[in-house]
Order: sequence, then structure tokens, then C-alpha cells
Amino acid sequence: MFVTLNNQALINILQPYLAIHIGKMQFGPLDTCVLILALGAGLLSLLNLWRIAQHEDRQKRRINALRRAPLQFAEPARPPRSPWYQRLGTMVAATQIIGTAEQEKLLATLVAAGVKGHGHLSALIAAKVCSGASFVPLCWLLLAWRQFFVGAATLRAAVLAGAFILGWRCPEVVLSRLAARRRVRLETGIPDALDLLVICAEAGLSLDHAIEQVSRVLGPSNPEVAKEFAMTAVEMRVSPVRGQALENLAMRTGLRSLRSVVAILNQAINFGTPLAESLRVLTAEMRAQRLARFEERAARLPVLLTLPLMAFILPSLLIVIGTPLALRIIDMLGKGL
Repeated sequence: MFVTLNNQALINILQPYLAIHIGKMQFGPLDTCVLILALGAGLLSLLNLWRIAQHEDRQKRRINALRRAPLQFAEPARPPRSPWYQRLGTMVAATQIIGTAEQEKLLATLVAAGVKGHGHLSALIAAKVCSGASFVPLCWLLLAWRQFFVGAATLRAAVLAGAFILGWRCPEVVLSRLAARRRVRLETGIPDALDLLVICAEAGLSLDHAIEQVSRVLGPSNPEVAKEFAMTAVEMRVSPVRGQALENLAMRTGLRSLRSVVAILNQAINFGTPLAESLRVLTAEMRAQRLARFEERAARLPVLLTLPLMAFILPSLLIVIGTPLALRIIDMLGKGL
């Protein structure tokens, strides 16, 4: 049961407790609040000064110890402790809540979104847990505020469970949107990269050097494509199987058009077939596909513009046209009566 108090009633209740009398000194509620805040700030300042002094003492002791024993080897430093969200994600991933297949799916989503590096999977799992845990109290506050399903505890529990599932899936939805935008940028930049690859191949560069040169040139204009080509060049330089690096490129980007490019490049590596002419044909096909995709989006615009036209422009137009007519009819009816 909630009790609603306005601000004046709350001030009247707290005023006797905040008024302090010390001899001839009298402190009102506002003076008492200012005094409490000042004391709290002073205590926090003293605590910070004490911590700074302790840190400086430890630093001085370390310096003195190093000066006294310069020939002694220092103890190996402890590895830095991982952040709390990585520990939480690791702990949840170790349970049966998220299986191996789900972890591989999340890793593939992270790679598709361009998030690479160690520890991002545990951070994503921790974000899913925190998002689900935060959606539940928010949904509970909404139900309590609007008084929904007051007598139905089962329905409330089902709504809270749905809120947890929604919060659990929310980071994946965000990652999927990021992956879709990155895929569009890759599709836009791949034809230009293939054109540069054709130029480098005709100039006499080998395939790995040509891919590396393309990554350098495309860095300012399309960083996503440049990063993928740079990673492919590094893998081709290190891996004994050069075709595997190209397969990894197609797998990371998730583009169907790149699979045919990878097939042609593997054929050129294995059998020595001419590379420039095949890549030129593929580049022309990819540019035609990109142009068709742009035309498809442009053809959808009239249909998409119908809804805002009906919602905003059409009512305003009817008001402008119909208001003088309605006023004229009202005047004529008034004169007739």
C-alpha cells in the first residue's frame, strides 16, 4: 500500500527533526542540511587525503627498497585482475545456461559486427544478464504504477518472465543491427577493393602483396574493408595454406558475392589461371548488383512515403480546404435560423 505525500507535508514532518538547538545557537532545517553536507564533504576529503598519503608511503617504501637492493630481481607482477563484467560473463558461460552452440553463435555475431578481441564474449554475456535483470524491475514498476493485473499473480509472473527474456535478447538485437550496417558498408566497398586488386595484379604484384596494398589504399575511404583485407594479408603471410585465409575472409564478412571471388583467387593460386580478367568480370557483376539494390530501395520510397503523407499532410490539407467551407455553412445556417 502506497502513501502519497506532497512536498509541504513531507517538510512539515521532517522540520522538527532537522531543527537543532545548542545553547543560544539555533539551526533551522536548511542550516542543518548545509551543516550535514559540509561535514560529509569534510569527511570524504579526509578519507581521500588519507588514501593518497598511504599510496605515497607505499611508493616511497618501494623506491627505498629498490635503492637498497638494486641487484635483486623483483618478484613477478601478478596478472591484472579482469573487470567484474568479464568475471560475471565467464561464470555464466561456465554453467549450463549457455551451451557451446550458443557461444559459437554469439562469437559469430560478434565477428559479423566487427567486434574482435579477447574477452568480448564474456562481456556480451554479462551485458545480456544485466539487461535481463534491469528489465524485470522496470516492468514491475510499470505494472505497479499503472495497476495492471492487480489480482492476477500468474499473469504478472508471466509478464516479468517475458521482460527478462526481452532484456536477455536485447544485446543480440543491437549486435545484429550493427552487423547489418557493417555488411552494407562491406558490400559498398568490395567492388572498389576488387578494382584496386585488378590494378595491383596487372602491375605485377603477388596476391598477398596486392591484398596488403589494397588495405593500405582503402584505409581512409572504407576502414571496414581495409581491416578485413589487412587481416587476410597477415593470415596469408603466416598460414601455410593461403587459400584458408581467403576462406576466412568470406566467413568473417558473410557476403555471398565474396565466395565467388574467393573461388577465383583459390583457382589462381592453385592452377595459375589469369587473375585480372576474372576479377574484372566479377567487379562488373557486383557493381550491377549494387546498382540494382539501390534501384530497389528507390522504388520502395513511394510506398514508404504514403504513411507519413496520410498521417501528417492529408489532415492538414483537409483542414485548410474544409475549414472555410464549414464556416460558410455555419454562417448560412445561423442567418436562416
